[in-house]
Amino acid sequence: MQTLKKEIEERILNAARVEFAEHGFAKAKMRSIAGRAGVSTGNLYTYFPNKDDLFCALVAPTVDQINEYVSYDRIAAQTNCGEGWTYNRRREFYLEIADSHDRNRGDLKLILFKSQGSSLEDFREDCIRKLDETIPLCKDMLPYKEADGKVDEFLWHSLHSFVINTFAEMTMHDLSREEMMQCAVDLATYMHYGWRAIVVSRIEDFAKKNE
Repeated sequence: MQTLKKEIEERILNAARVEFAEHGFAKAKMRSIAGRAGVSTGNLYTYFPNKDDLFCALVAPTVDQINEYVSYDRIAAQTNCGEGWTYNRRREFYLEIADSHDRNRGDLKLILFKSQGSSLEDFREDCIRKLDETIPLCKDMLPYKEADGKVDEFLWHSLHSFVINTFAEMTMHDLSREEMMQCAVDLATYMHYGWRAIVVSRIEDFAKKNE
């Protein structure tokens, strides 16, 4: 009996994936999903009480993984508890995220481009907000201590937005796996060395203003 329930649930999720991909969350119909899955609409509601629950259940593994990547604890671990990013550490982290994007690109397309009207419609912005919560940690690992107080939080927010949107663009433009991995390396290079150049520039500008 338990096996049968699991099989029905899988049929519903597979049917929902097709329906949401074709019509988006807002226009997807529970009746249509039930028909695709070969179950009654009433039976569908015994598994998933509403459309949002169904959508969230469908993409939950990918949502959980991305949330873990942008969590304070994960960023703290990646920066060795505030000692700072090394280039190799950042590169490997971005490659791991790119690999996840490649393996879960179907779910990511649903989350990023088909979720309007669902509780996940602001997922991209939520990821940026989670990264913004790591700003105190970022302040503790500035590459040059004399930059303290000279790098404002909006700059960090802008860089967080840039990183999240770059990974989203990889999915939107349907890059191949090879292209995604190369883009991740390029992004790591830009963020590591570009960030240091920004900090040096801020320090120099501050010094000139106070001569």
